[in-house]
Amino acid sequence: MDQDYSQTTDLSLHNDAYSVQQLIDIQHALDQSIIVAITDNRGIITFVNNHFCTISKYSKDELIGQDHRLLNSGHHPKAFFKELWRTIGSGKIWRGDICNRAKDGSLYWVQTTIIPFLNDKGKLYQYVSIRTDVTEQKNVKKLKFFAYHDELTGLYNRRKLNICLADQFKNVHKEGFSLSLLMIDIDRFKSINDGLGHLTGDLFLIEVATRLKRLGIDEKSLFRYSGDKFAIILKNNEHAIWKAHQIMANFEDSFLIEQFEFYSSISIGISSSLAGADTPEDLIKCANVALLEAKKNRASNYIQYENTMNSTHNQFLLLETKLRHAIKQDEIQLYYQPKIDLKTNQLNGMEALIRWYDKDYGFISPAKFIPFAEECGLISSIGEWTLKRACKQMKKWLDEYGFDIRISVNISPIHLKERNFVHNLRSVLQDTGLPAKNLELEITEMSLMHQTEELIETFNQIKALGVLIAIDDFGTGYSSLSYLKQFPIDVLKIDQSFIHGLKTGLSNVAMVTAIIKLAHALSMQVVAEGVETEDELYIIRENLCDFAQGYYFSKPLPTDEFSAKLHELYVSRI
Repeated sequence: MDQDYSQTTDLSLHNDAYSVQQLIDIQHALDQSIIVAITDNRGIITFVNNHFCTISKYSKDELIGQDHRLLNSGHHPKAFFKELWRTIGSGKIWRGDICNRAKDGSLYWVQTTIIPFLNDKGKLYQYVSIRTDVTEQKNVKKLKFFAYHDELTGLYNRRKLNICLADQFKNVHKEGFSLSLLMIDIDRFKSINDGLGHLTGDLFLIEVATRLKRLGIDEKSLFRYSGDKFAIILKNNEHAIWKAHQIMANFEDSFLIEQFEFYSSISIGISSSLAGADTPEDLIKCANVALLEAKKNRASNYIQYENTMNSTHNQFLLLETKLRHAIKQDEIQLYYQPKIDLKTNQLNGMEALIRWYDKDYGFISPAKFIPFAEECGLISSIGEWTLKRACKQMKKWLDEYGFDIRISVNISPIHLKERNFVHNLRSVLQDTGLPAKNLELEITEMSLMHQTEELIETFNQIKALGVLIAIDDFGTGYSSLSYLKQFPIDVLKIDQSFIHGLKTGLSNVAMVTAIIKLAHALSMQVVAEGVETEDELYIIRENLCDFAQGYYFSKPLPTDEFSAKLHELYVSRI
């Protein structure tokens, strides 16, 4: 957008040239819309005309005796006003455009001339400012600017990218050069935005744009495509790989935004006119497909588009469509696996496990569709459905059998971090009538590795409802154990990889024993997952593990089959 215009003139006005009133009368005669103010040499307002009051929405009584900081919009940096005062303080006329804030909070622009007046001894005694309202002209320019620029970073936007690519493609074949597009995505930006606040997130995006410009990338080739996604147009494909390396290396340095220092990685998808992208639309599509592959592989990675990726991408879109349909049509099912109390050999509870059967694909593993649901934004819908269905079914079993046991439901960290999670959880308990003490939420250990104050507060609110919290897959997170003291945790579930390894070496036995002792020292209960053999059961029981679940007792069963077996499980001894 056009910069603030300012200009100085080497001219000092003495009171024997024109009187202030004569200057005002002249300007008034030329233009009835002139805005006039007079201040003393300290900048205190001593006079304003009626039009000044009209545009600022302040009365004369509210303005006289104040200085112009009353109208400060915050648009201009301090250096802007510092230069203004340096100019008029030296007796020179200053001209420029200033953005002011009216009494009602609205902004307006004025083209301004500030004239210093000197007395007979050559000393400044007052300033006369003559202004013209240029808000409409500025707004028109602003609209034109933001039609093709991103408002936050000032970079070209997505619309301009399409135009630039269309222009470039006209010359690709004529001039014999190739065209490449780098699509850059910030890894885990949502965590930064949610964890540190949207203002910090915005400042971070501005810094990302600044870093990209510092790499010598022509601003005419640099775009903010959307959200946390940036795009770069390059001529000649061989430059694309080198530039990708350069960009990724630049992100190895930490970011210092406000008082926060943190690191962030990026993923880059690269497409080329040499690899089947014959139109601007194809080049963008292929870069986005390559970007998806880069993000799937690992953080801080780049991938060039290959033709085989289209098939994978189409399958991705088909699976997303099928999953959305399955949620709407209630085609997802819950299976249940019992948990056994190792002291009483009785049923202690069950875990609700989600299953999806598709007529074309058959049973689709949760290990496949849960991460997929997280990626395409469906995990919260699935989580809400699972909670409601599991709680409703558990209430039915409680009423039917009269026992007092718990049902466990897995919660995605993405779902857990939603602002209204606790509110919705409370509503589910109220709507289904399930007592809070009969519900246990399972959270994976990995989700606690990047703990935040907000997450701890969410846990405390869950506990306040009376719901229990279990840490699932414990032992696989490679994180500090300090969080066990910070989070209000009731249950640790030892990952099945440790249980299956109990017969292969003493180290696994020692690990399981240590986890059980640590949990008990912190007043937590322990569940062994994936128990399949009598030997595994013997070892965990000897080490005073509280509960167990696995194929040794029962595989996960659909609702009808589990209902039929519930009475048997509840009254029998293992």
